Amino acid sequence: MNQFKPSVLTLALFAAGLTMTAPFGGIAHAQEQQVENEQDANADKTKKEEEKVEAIQVRGFRGSVIKSLNTKRYSDTVVDAISADDIGGLPDVSIADSLTRMPGITSVRIDGQSSELNIRGLSGVFVFSTLNGREMVSNSGGRAVQFDQYPSELIEQAMIYKSQKASLIEGGVAGTIELQTANALDNDEDEMIRLSAHGNWNEAAADNADSGSIGHRLTASYQAKLLDDTVGLSIGYARMFQPTVSSRFVNYQFDERNLSDDYDGAPESLLVSSGFELNERGGEDTRNAFVVALNWQANERWHFQSDIFYSDYESLKWDRGLRVSGLNNIDGGALTLTNPIISNGALIGGTFSRDPDNLSPSATLQRSDVFNMNIQTQADDNSTDSSVFSAGIKADWDATDRLTMHFDYSHAQAEETYHDRVVRMSMFEDASAATPLAEDNLVMTYHLNSLGVPTVSFNQDFTDLNKMMVTSAEAYPHIEENSSDSFRIDLNYELDNPYFSSFESGVRISNREYELDRGRFVYGTTDYRMRNGQYITYDADGNEVVRYQPFQLTEDMVTVTGIGGDLSTMPAFLAIDNAQVLDSWIPGVDQSPVKLWAHNWTMTQNNVVEEDVTAAYFQGNISTEMFGKPLSGNIGVRIVHTKQAATGLLFMGKDRGDAIADEVGVVNNDYILGTDGVSYTDVLPSINLNFSLTENDQLRFAYSKAMARPELPKMANSGSFDFVSSEEGYMINLNSSTSPKLRPFYVQQFDLSYEHYLEDGNGALSVAVWYKDIQNMVAENAEKNFDYAAAGIDVPNPPDSKLYDDQGELINWQNGTYRHADNVADAGYLRGFELAYTQTFDFLPDLWKGLGFNLNYSYTKSEILVPSKVPGEVGQPGPLEGLSPRVYSATLFYDYDEKFNARISARYREAYLSRQIAIGSDQSAYFNEETIYSAQMSYNFTDNLQAVVSMDNLTDEPNISYFGDTSRTGTIQYFGRTLYFGVNYKM
Repeated sequence: MNQFKPSVLTLALFAAGLTMTAPFGGIAHAQEQQVENEQDANADKTKKEEEKVEAIQVRGFRGSVIKSLNTKRYSDTVVDAISADDIGGLPDVSIADSLTRMPGITSVRIDGQSSELNIRGLSGVFVFSTLNGREMVSNSGGRAVQFDQYPSELIEQAMIYKSQKASLIEGGVAGTIELQTANALDNDEDEMIRLSAHGNWNEAAADNADSGSIGHRLTASYQAKLLDDTVGLSIGYARMFQPTVSSRFVNYQFDERNLSDDYDGAPESLLVSSGFELNERGGEDTRNAFVVALNWQANERWHFQSDIFYSDYESLKWDRGLRVSGLNNIDGGALTLTNPIISNGALIGGTFSRDPDNLSPSATLQRSDVFNMNIQTQADDNSTDSSVFSAGIKADWDATDRLTMHFDYSHAQAEETYHDRVVRMSMFEDASAATPLAEDNLVMTYHLNSLGVPTVSFNQDFTDLNKMMVTSAEAYPHIEENSSDSFRIDLNYELDNPYFSSFESGVRISNREYELDRGRFVYGTTDYRMRNGQYITYDADGNEVVRYQPFQLTEDMVTVTGIGGDLSTMPAFLAIDNAQVLDSWIPGVDQSPVKLWAHNWTMTQNNVVEEDVTAAYFQGNISTEMFGKPLSGNIGVRIVHTKQAATGLLFMGKDRGDAIADEVGVVNNDYILGTDGVSYTDVLPSINLNFSLTENDQLRFAYSKAMARPELPKMANSGSFDFVSSEEGYMINLNSSTSPKLRPFYVQQFDLSYEHYLEDGNGALSVAVWYKDIQNMVAENAEKNFDYAAAGIDVPNPPDSKLYDDQGELINWQNGTYRHADNVADAGYLRGFELAYTQTFDFLPDLWKGLGFNLNYSYTKSEILVPSKVPGEVGQPGPLEGLSPRVYSATLFYDYDEKFNARISARYREAYLSRQIAIGSDQSAYFNEETIYSAQMSYNFTDNLQAVVSMDNLTDEPNISYFGDTSRTGTIQYFGRTLYFGVNYKM
C-alpha cells in the first residue's frame, strides 16, 4: 500500500466517512460546514488524487487509534476520543473500560467492573455525560453515570471534552463525556450485519456456590441505507451474562476509646475498630441493551433522526460469611481484651473474650453487656435491578444557504432498586432447647497485617448445626428514580467575515426529577436484639411479653463453605438458601418493607427533588489568521437559570406539624409535607483558540467558567433527630446533611496544550497543562454539643422507648452533634499536566510495520483540602474524593496483514480517597494504588469471520483500602481473572 502525506491521509479518512459529525453536543456545526466547503473547493484535486492512489482502509485497533487522533486534531475544543470501526468494534466489556485508556481518566471498580469515571482528579459528580448530545441520567440516583450500563458494542464513538464551549450543556467541571451511537447514512456499505458470540470464565467465580462458571456475550446489529440512501436504519442488541465474585475482608472504621480506666498502662486515647466482616460475594450480572436509530434525509434541506437506547442490568449479589461487631466495647462491661497489638495509635489486634468469667449464663436474654461482642453468620441479598432509557427526535433544517436550525426533544429515565435483604445466624449453647441461650463462650483472636491478609481465628465452629440458629430477617431497600426531559433549538448562521466563519445561538429548557423511596422490614423485636439472640421482650416486672423464636437449621438447608483464593485461611461458615429458610421459619409473614415512624428515617429520607433549567448561549466560531498562520476556535457565553426544590417532610417541632400517618397507622404531628428550594442565574463565558503553527503542529488555549450542580440526593430535605447513647453520654443528634438550597460547584479553568502529528499519519504527541480555580464547594459540617435552643431549633421529646435506661432511670438527654450541608466560598486550585504519545510503525519493513503503542500520563496537584471523615484524622484537612495524583495507561498493539491483531494494556492510578461500603453505609477511607492489566488477540479467518480471545485483570489485582495509616486495614477485595473468548461475524 502506498504511503501518504498527512493532508492526503486526512482526505482519505474523510472519504471513508470519518468526518467528525455529531449532534449539537459534538463537533461544532460550523467546523463541519467548514470542512465540507474545503472539500467542495478542492473536489477536482481530490478526485485526481483518488484516481492515482489507493484509498486507505484503516482497520483493527490501529484504525480506532487513528480515527481518535483525527477527531482530536480537528476539534474546536480540547478533546480526547476513542472510536470503533463500527458497532461492536471496541474490545471491552463496557464503554468504561475503553475510556480509562484516555489521559487523566480513571475508573471506580464495583465488583471488579469499571463503572463510575473520574477525570483530572475529580469524581463522577463533576463529570457531565451525554448520549447523542443529550443529557444522560444515572441509574444510581446521583449525577455520576454508571458506565457499565453501556455496552461497548453499541457505542460507535466516545469523546471527552476537557474544555467547555458555550454550545455544550453545562455541568462538566471535570469534563463532558459524549457517547454516540451509529448513523447508517455515514456508512460506505448499503447494508451491514454484525453478529458476535463470546463466552467468559472467571477463575474465582467457578468455585462460588452463588455464581456459575461460564458466562456469555451476544451481539447482533443491522445497519442499512434505504430508499436511494435517504433513510438510514441502525438496530443493535447486546446481551451480557457473567458470573462474578468478590472475596473480601471488610474492616469497620476506627473510633477513639479511653482504656486507661479498664487496663493498666493503657493509653487514654486509642483508635479501636468496632468490628469486621469476612465474606465472599458471589452472583451473576445480566445486561440486555438495545439501540434503534432512524435517519431520514427528506430533501436537501431537511434531515430527521429518531433514536432509542435501553439497557436493563440485573446484578444478583449474595454475601456469605461472618460478621464480627462490638469490638470497641472493651472499655468496661463483660468484653475483655488480652494480648493487645498497637500500631501508630490504633489497636490492630488482640484476643477478645465475651463474658470469660461466666458472670450470668442464665440471663443472656436480658443482659445487654453479654452481647458487647457479636459474631454472626450473614446471608445478605445485595442484589440490584437497574435500567436506563433514552429517546429523542431531532430535525436539522437548512433554512437558507447560510442559516441552519436544529430542533431536539429528548427524554431520559433511569431506575434502580437495591434490595438489601438480610438473614443472620447466631450461635447458641443448644439449638434444640425450648428457650435457647446465646453462647457466651466466644473468644476471637485477630491481627491486621497492614495491606496484607489479616489473621483471624475463633474458639468456636460456626458450621455446627447444634449451635447455629437463624435469628434475624431484615430488609432495607433503596428505590431510586431519575428522569430528564429537555427541548432545545440551535441556530447556526454562516458569515462572510475575515474573523468568524459562523455564529451560533440556542435555547435549552429541561426538567430533571429525582425520587428516593425507603422502607424497612424486620422480623422480631429490633434488628440489633434479634441478631445477637435477644428474641424475647419482657415487661418491667420481668414477665415475657412476646417471643420471636430463633430457627433451628437442618442439614438439607445448609452448605458448609469458605472464602477462596488469597483469603482461604479464613474460618469456614454456613451458606443457606434465604427463601427456603424464611418459608420454613416464618411462613405467611408479610416481608414487605414499610415506612414507619418508629424508624423515622424511612419517612424523612423519602424525597422528590426537581430541577428546572433554562439556558441560552451565543457563540462565534473563529476562522482567521494570526501572524500568517490559521487560527480557529470559538468564543461565547452561556446563561443559565436554575430553579431547584425538594418536596419531603420538614421538621416543625414537637406537635407543631400536621397529623401524618405511617404505613402501619401510627400518627406523628412533628412534620409537614413541604417544598423548599432556591433559584439562581449563572453566566458562563468560554473561549477556545487553536493556532496552527505548521501543517502538523498546533497550539491550543482554552478558558471557561464551568459549574456542576450538587448531587441530587444531597439536595433533599432533611432534619431528623436521633437519640443515641455514646461515650459522651445520652446525646441528641440532628442530621441536616442535605439541603435543597445548596448552590453549584464553580470553577474558572484554563487549558494550554501543544499537539504534534507525526508524518504519514503514524501517530501524535500532545502535552497539556491545565489549571482549575475551585469555588463554592459543597461541604458537610459537624458541630458537637450544638446549642439547639440558642439557634431556635425545637427539639422533640424522646420516643417512649428512649425515656429510661437499662436500670429504669429517666434519661437526661444532652445537646449532641448537628450535621448540616453548606457551600464553601473559596476552595483552592487544581492543576496538572497530561502527556499523550501514540506511535505506529508503518515505515518499518515486513512484520514490524504493524507494531504500535499508546501511552498516556497525567499528574494532578490540589491545593483543596476538605475536613476529613477518615477515622483517626476526622476534622483534619484531607484531599478531595477520587483524586489520584498520578495516573497512566499504556497499550502496546500489533496488527499483521489485516489478519492478526494483538494488544496488551495497563492502567495505573495512585492512592486516592473514596468510600468503602460497610454495615449498610459508606465509610471514608483511602484506597491503595492499583495497576490493572488486560490483553486481547484476534484472528481474521476471512474478511467476515474473526476469532477473539482476551483476559481482564491478568494479575488479579486486589482493591485495598485503609483508614489513614496503612496499618489500619479497611477493605481487601479480590475479583479474579476473567477470560473472554468468541467469534465475530460481519457481512
